[in-house]
Amino acid sequence: MTDHAPHLSLHAVRKAYGQTLAVAGVSLSVAKGECIALLGPSGCGKTTTLRMVAGFLTPDSGRITLAGRDITRDPPNRRNIGMVFQAYALFPHLSVAGNVGFGLEMRGVPRAEAARRVGAALEMVGLSALADRYPSQLSGGQQQRVALARALVIEPDLLLLDEPLSNLDAGLRAEMRAEIASLRRRLGITTLFVTHDQHEAMALADRIAVMSSGRIVEIGPPKALSEAPRHVFTASFLGERNVVAGRCVGGAFRADGLPPLPGAPAGATHLVLRAARLMLGLVPDAVFRLDGTITGAAFLDDILSYEVAAGPLRLSVLRPSTEPFLPIGAAVTVSAPGNALSWIIEPAQGAAA
Repeated sequence: MTDHAPHLSLHAVRKAYGQTLAVAGVSLSVAKGECIALLGPSGCGKTTTLRMVAGFLTPDSGRITLAGRDITRDPPNRRNIGMVFQAYALFPHLSVAGNVGFGLEMRGVPRAEAARRVGAALEMVGLSALADRYPSQLSGGQQQRVALARALVIEPDLLLLDEPLSNLDAGLRAEMRAEIASLRRRLGITTLFVTHDQHEAMALADRIAVMSSGRIVEIGPPKALSEAPRHVFTASFLGERNVVAGRCVGGAFRADGLPPLPGAPAGATHLVLRAARLMLGLVPDAVFRLDGTITGAAFLDDILSYEVAAGPLRLSVLRPSTEPFLPIGAAVTVSAPGNALSWIIEPAQGAAA
């Protein structure tokens, strides 16, 4: 981030479709140069929120400001926002250069200046040699670069990305993720993007706003959300985590199927166990152990994924594929070192940022 003053602000923004509340009073502040990911499952309100910022939807109530100006009811062409759509939305009858320069033409930028800026934008995304090609002659990754260049060439106050990598295969997703991250850092552009892919959010965002049922339930830096989520929904949605409900009695956490765990904070309502940090076998620094039976086992490239039944609990355990593969029915001991667990003090109530 280059500045902590709010560059984009959403103030209690609300949007309903009939009786369905899509966005329920979202508030969010984004600093200049910051990248925020709206992360959540389908139907959580993230795309509706993005479309209100873009100007394609008008909030029923609330206010949106950008660079100190109220844009709540401005049409899209008066917001100076660049947007990359999920489906790219390239004009099939225009060349690569024509697509990239379309926004400049609509703004009446002189032809010589527009040509210079289009050339610079294409060089920035590595497509200078393809300026005369048409979208049908490009790969998915190349089309994504054209869409990105088109969004950036207008020198926007804000860049919006709507599921920008969802149409690419796994290899291209990783490549484009790195390229977008590099471009954003070089340009220092304020960015808001929507995704349901937590790896994408973790790799690109300075902060992640986790959304559910039209609300931001938690927001924070990727590492903080990963290491110590404060809300049950966040813990359940982000990665492979086991969330165990219980209660703290006399400084010990008690839950069905678990031995009492000392050292729990007062008011703890859930224990969160990271599947990738659980061990199969007893380790010296274990804070607890459970004996159980493997009821599910899968080989996932460099990961061994297990489900372990331990009394009433069903625990997910992820181990490196360099370890021996254990079959279904094998008796195992699950142990947890201290860095495998965190605590949730109270159920998710929603949050604003």
